[in-house]
This record gives sequence, C-alpha cells and structure tokens, in this order.
Amino acid sequence: MKNLSGILFATLLAATQAASAVPLLQNGGFEAGLANWTVTDLADGSGSWFASSDTATPLSPNATVGPASGLTYGVSDQTGPGTHALTQAFTVASNASLVMLTFDMFVNSYADFIANGGVLDHRGDPAQFARVDLLAAGADPFDTGAGVLHNFYLGVDAVGSVNAYTPYSFDITALVSAGGTYQLRFAETDNQLFLNMGVDNVGVDAQFAVPEPGSLALVALGMAGLPLARRRRR
Repeated sequence: MKNLSGILFATLLAATQAASAVPLLQNGGFEAGLANWTVTDLADGSGSWFASSDTATPLSPNATVGPASGLTYGVSDQTGPGTHALTQAFTVASNASLVMLTFDMFVNSYADFIANGGVLDHRGDPAQFARVDLLAAGADPFDTGAGVLHNFYLGVDAVGSVNAYTPYSFDITALVSAGGTYQLRFAETDNQLFLNMGVDNVGVDAQFAVPEPGSLALVALGMAGLPLARRRRR
C-alpha cells in the first residue's frame, strides 16, 4: 500500500510539473498590420514605423529582404532625420516558470553606427542606431534611463548592406519574475542617413507549471480507492 501511495504521489508531482506555453504578445508577425502595437514618432522628424509586404521600404524606398515569414513585417523608414518607437505592453503572471523573448530583426544603416549614449533623439548630436529594450509599464516610449529594465540590442548591422534577418532569443524570466505589466520596445534614431529597422516573428511566451487533466484524474481515482484497499487488507 505504501508503494501504491508513492506511485500516486509521483504521478501527481509529474502532472504538476508539466509546462504549457502561453503567448503574451499579439500580432507578432504583423499579419494584421500594426494592430496591437503602438507607434510613437519624436517631434520634428521624418518617417515612422510601417507594416509592409514589399522588399522596398515605403518612403525611401530602400531595398530589404522583405518578411522573414508570412506576408508582412514591421519596418521603420524615413526621408530625413527621425526617431521612432514601436512598443507593445504585455502582462506576466507571477507564477511563470519560464518567459522567452524571440524575434527576427535586421538593421540596415546607410551610415556608420553612432551610439550617442543610446539617447533616442535625432535633434541634437550625431546619432545613428537601433535598439531593443524591455521597459517598465509606465516608461515613456523614448526613455533610455530608469524606465529601461534591460537592453537587448544597440547598434546597426553591416553598414550599407541589405542585411538578412538575425534570429534573437532571450530568457527574460529573471527580469519579469515579479509579475506585472511590461513593454517591449523596438526603436531607432537617425540623423546621418537612412536607417531601416525590420522586425518579424516577435514573441513573448510564458510557461507555467500546470497539472495535466488526465494525470489528475488518474491520481483522484487512485486516491479514492485507497480507503477501500485498506479496509480489505484489514
């Protein structure tokens, strides 16, 4: 009887450790255009973020590789200096056991990378870069200070090239373990020459330890039979 109890306990433990993935971002493939995303353009600039299916950017037009998959991708474009942020808020439950950020991205720049301290503002010193960040819920779209919880990318890809997508994957569990609402930001600033930032297949996926219904039913039946088995043994 002790062996049976041990087996049922082990089954229950295995059931509660089974993981289920939950997507926390919407429209990460941009197949619905820019729905669910927020576009913010800094004043006194040119350009914006666009949903595109073409291999030429909407305003310049510069060549790109087009979507990474599907029919549409998100891309920034301009005809002059500008600063543009693409953000989406997402909420994480505090019992998440694993949270992964994934995306495909290229950054085509027609001038050299100039970090300028990572400040998202084309109206001052020379600046030419793209960045990807995890922001606090209430952070301004162009915040590069206390509102930035983590920076995942700051720079450009090969200058003057039509770059292929690079796949990125980050375990952000430790960054969001407290639970709550956060923002994912793709942003760029340029005041030297064109810069096109393209993103596709963006995902924030959480896993939670949940019981499997079939396993729980098996455990329940087994536990229900234990008193009867004990009486028969007596």
